[in-house]
Amino acid sequence: MPAAVTPGGGTDVTLPDEVLAALTGSLARVDAVLAARFPGEPGTRQPVHTCYLPADQLTPDVVPTWGRAAREVLVRHAPEPGLLAEVTLGGTAAPIAEDIHAHVVRTLAIEPVQDLRVDFEDGYGIRPDAVEDTHAVAAARALRDAASAGTLPVSYGLRPKSLDAAVRRRGLRTLDLFLTALAGTDGPPPGLVVTLPKVSAPEQVAVFGDVLAALEQRLGIAPIPLEVQIETPAAVLALPALAATAPGRLAALHVGTYDYSAALGVSAANQASDHPAVELATALMQLTAAGTGLRVADGSCNLLPVGSAADVHAGWRRHAGLIRRAWSRGLYQGWDLHPAQLVSRHAAVAGCLLTGLPDALRRLADYATARSRGSVADEPATARALAGHVLRALDARLLDEAGLRAAGLDLATVARLGGRTNPTDTTDTTDTTGTTGTTGTAGTTAHPGP
Repeated sequence: MPAAVTPGGGTDVTLPDEVLAALTGSLARVDAVLAARFPGEPGTRQPVHTCYLPADQLTPDVVPTWGRAAREVLVRHAPEPGLLAEVTLGGTAAPIAEDIHAHVVRTLAIEPVQDLRVDFEDGYGIRPDAVEDTHAVAAARALRDAASAGTLPVSYGLRPKSLDAAVRRRGLRTLDLFLTALAGTDGPPPGLVVTLPKVSAPEQVAVFGDVLAALEQRLGIAPIPLEVQIETPAAVLALPALAATAPGRLAALHVGTYDYSAALGVSAANQASDHPAVELATALMQLTAAGTGLRVADGSCNLLPVGSAADVHAGWRRHAGLIRRAWSRGLYQGWDLHPAQLVSRHAAVAGCLLTGLPDALRRLADYATARSRGSVADEPATARALAGHVLRALDARLLDEAGLRAAGLDLATVARLGGRTNPTDTTDTTDTTGTTGTTGTAGTTAHPGP
């Protein structure tokens, strides 16, 4: 029966407040559980890649060295914007070829590596204990030297060996030696993260978190974020439990393309991050991580762009294709294993962002205007996705605040709609390679992001 309208213009409700309170009171506990389990996106910048380097190859100047090496490959094999765009993005990139080329040149000069992982696992292999001990300490000292020189990426860290019984002691000893040397007397440089590979059970994550907590307490350092590599069938089957382990510490899930596909019996010729089995795993990782604050990262491409011009172009083409496919699926971070892959990484990222940027700016401006007028076309969730695209363009230095204003937007509005807690800083144009970077394209200004 419809509620009656009173003579004064009000509406007589059927259920008084106290009745509704009694009926819904049990949801208070559910509200608290959901709020704790699904706090939302981290609200910080996500690196476009994680660069893996065997520990024995680490030097304090590794980032500028990779940047210079990538620039040399670019000059040698794709000196013209049209060629780079054709190789990495195909014919559709022709209208933005100049912008893509300028972005790659600028990024290789300013921030070629956004996230660095010192590898003591598969990329390093099994060495005598004394050798690995030496490399663990040397790696930590090299990172401290890089921090002093201002060339350490915003995010960096360690991948020790797994907690599998055969290598458990060795991995934890390397972790201890590395963190002890890295902490020194004044604590580790900011941005430290640790990656635990070959996880098969939530208990391994919990134990590893306990080990980190014990080291942190004894060394007097802040809690270290933990990433988990999903590269075993058992880990995929246990994803919900894994994601709920080590709350407050677990920060990301990274797929291990080759270990995982091999474990499923996929032949070597078909192992790749776009294999249906691997894409199913990453989709399940995304489903598990959605709304929890965990980041999900795609894997690597093992077809390296080295050798002849034809070989380099083939490596770039394959790598960029995998990146574009990952971005279309909402995976904005992957692994890079070689300096030459920085060219295809940053070119593909620029292509993905620039292609959709004008439309994202227009629709987001329309949404913000409609909100102020009380008439909204796009859904709030769509506006959040549009703002995410714009924020990633800001992070990549493909857009600045002047460009936002020209589109009828401002940084605070975009950050709020995109859930960004720290609006992007647009001031730093530090050149990490010793060469002068360009100031950007399409009215952009270099900035590091939060």
